[in-house]
Amino acid sequence: MTAASPTRRRFREFLVSVAVLHVAAISLYYALGIARSPVARQQVFAWIWMGATVVVVLVGLQRIKRARRPARP
Repeated sequence: MTAASPTRRRFREFLVSVAVLHVAAISLYYALGIARSPVARQQVFAWIWMGATVVVVLVGLQRIKRARRPARP
């Protein structure tokens, strides 16, 4: 079996990190009772979750971009 290319490895890390973030957020949503909270609290939670997702996605895409660049001599 051949080793995964750096780009594939970074892409896999990207997918796993987004999935872990969402699993954690959904778990917190129900564990903290956000589902039964006032709408304002639900909205704050959603904005925080969305912001964390944006950060994880941007960092992941930057890592994939760097992995695709050829090594400098």
